[in-house]
Amino acid sequence: MTTIDHDLSEIERAVLDAVAASRGHFRYESGHHGDLWLALDALFLDARRVRHWASVLAHRVAVCRPDLVCGPLTGGAFIAQSLAAELGADFVFAERLADDRAAVQYRIPDSLRATAQGQRALIVDDAVNAGSALIKTSTDLADCGAVLAGFASLLALGEAASAIAQEHGAPFFTLASLERGLWSPGDCPLCRSGVPLLYPDDPTSPAISGPGQSVQ
Repeated sequence: MTTIDHDLSEIERAVLDAVAASRGHFRYESGHHGDLWLALDALFLDARRVRHWASVLAHRVAVCRPDLVCGPLTGGAFIAQSLAAELGADFVFAERLADDRAAVQYRIPDSLRATAQGQRALIVDDAVNAGSALIKTSTDLADCGAVLAGFASLLALGEAASAIAQEHGAPFFTLASLERGLWSPGDCPLCRSGVPLLYPDDPTSPAISGPGQSVQ
């Protein structure tokens, strides 16, 4: 085993150990149902550790030659800003906007949209599940005139991130991977089995034992 492989293996274990995971029946921001919820805020408790993770991830994504790094608020933006510093690239963030029907969009603020024009953009999130935040951020960056350079995250759940990267013709980079079940509501086996549905983004949900973020 090479030194790099050993380092990445240690980092993958550290990322997975830092995430507080709950198993159950959950509805994600994307509308999908799944069997895993992560308290992602725990990833950011040790700032020095996050800086190290960002340095390792920056080394991997450098092949994309991004001019700009963008992350959806909040967790993705934390990682994106650290990556931008490591790469010497510009940084912008995408705000999470929800309408009266609870439909969620991600949009670059008006004051930053001109910054993305003509730039090679790397889109970064803390964790990728169904990938709705990546997709919607990518769509808005394209509207700003940016060119997609790639995707990256600290943690990838299942195969959605790889599928999104393939669909967009862009590479995807991550430090750690974790399997989980993910289904459309009509195909959810947990619904068919009568397992109660929990809403992690709702602070009154019994799935919440403390503050956290669900994955998109």
